[in-house]
This record gives sequence, structure tokens and C-alpha cells, in this order.
Amino acid sequence: MGMKKKLSLGVASAALGLALVGGGTWAAFNDVKSTDATFASGTLDLSAKEQSANVNLSNLKPGDKLTKDFEFRNNGSLAIKEVLMALNFTDFKGAKKGNESAEDFLSQFEITVLTVGKEGGNGYPKNIILKAASLKDLYLMSAKQDKAAAEAISKHIDPKFLSESGKVNVATINGKTAPEYDGVPKTPVDYDQVRMEIRFKNDTAKDANGLSVQNKFQGNAISLQFSFEATQWNGLTITKDHTDKDGYVKENEKAHSEDKN
Repeated sequence: MGMKKKLSLGVASAALGLALVGGGTWAAFNDVKSTDATFASGTLDLSAKEQSANVNLSNLKPGDKLTKDFEFRNNGSLAIKEVLMALNFTDFKGAKKGNESAEDFLSQFEITVLTVGKEGGNGYPKNIILKAASLKDLYLMSAKQDKAAAEAISKHIDPKFLSESGKVNVATINGKTAPEYDGVPKTPVDYDQVRMEIRFKNDTAKDANGLSVQNKFQGNAISLQFSFEATQWNGLTITKDHTDKDGYVKENEKAHSEDKN
């Protein structure tokens, strides 16, 4: 069974008691034994430590750039395969200098997303995931499943970070270099910092009256909401080599804890 978990919510462990009873035909003397087998699920719990996943855009001018960092930790017991990012917005305030909409305003901003590895106290760039993509396209792709927006985003993203769900995966992918650190494993202990750089495009174009085409966005404001969804690795066929003496599946704490086929 697939298990998915939204940001900052824990999955409670579930226990199921299963009684296995052995018996035969009725006799005056008989002996009935029962065996209890307990199954408990692991937990998928992603912590995004940055205080807030909201980004407010107001009182900015073309050419401005802002940076937001998010630190991901695995607080559960299962390795996390992907961290899927989605963008939505609230509180759009237009200045009524034209027929500008929230989507028009979002089209004025570009976002670059990269991960910075933090293992062992080091800080070094790992992956440039998304480069200079439109916030409008990111919103339409992740919130509206818009195909044209997805096509536009595909020109700005490293293909390996575009998940099958159509969302952007911001978890580390080391591939052949260090596959044990793919995603956000529980073992080995790993956490990543995801950096977002958002830039207000500086469009020098002017209209017939010599006025900047971006003038209509003066006074606009919007609050962005980034959400992050942690997903599990595929199912694993459990063998005795995967469990400890208490039946705990240690293998599920690791990246690539899944059947190959």
C-alpha cells in the first residue's frame, strides 16, 4: 500500500492483531493453540524548518531578488523518496492600474530552486533543480495541472527532478555518486537545505506613450504558499535479512528500500 504524508503531520502507528488458530475434526480431547502476529506501520514525517512556508511579495521593484531557505529533516521512521513542491497563493491585491490579475503579477517573477547539502557541517551546492522559471507557470502546473505550463516548466528543470505526479521534487538525487543519500533517508542521518531565489524581472519595454509596461503592477501584493509533500519508496519484499530480532524492518529507514522490479 502506498503511503503519502503531508508536511508537518505525523502518521500514527497502527497495530493489527491477527489470531491464527489450528484445529482438526472434533474429538473428546483436543488441544487448541493460538498465535498472535502484530503488524505496525512506520511513520512518514517531514519537517520543514524555516519558520514559515509563506513568502510575501510587496513593495518590490523590478530587478529585486529575495532568497528563502528551507531545511528538511526526516522525523519519521521511513526513508522519504521525494519531497514534492507545490505553489499556491492568497491575498492578492491589485492596484487597478489595468486589468492585471494574480497570474499576471506572478508572471513578472522568476524562481530558481537548488539544494545545498549540510551533512557533516558542510555547505555545498548539490543540485540546481529549477532555473529561472516563471512563478505563474509553477503555480498553474502544480495547482491547476495545466499542460501548457508544465511544458514551459520542462524547459527550466532538470528532468530527473520532475516527478511522475507532475510536481517538482526538491529532495536530493545523488544517483550513482552517493545513492544512500537520495531523498531524505532516516539512515544514514541526512538533512538538506533547499534554497529558493525569486527575482522580479526587469522588463525595459515601454508602451506607445513611453511608459514602462510594468507600471501597472505598482502597488500589487501577493502572499505565496509553498507546500511540500513527502512520499515513500516503493514496497519491499521483507526477508529475515531486513529485520532485527524484534522484527523491526531497519531496511525501510534507507534510501532505495524497495524491490528493484
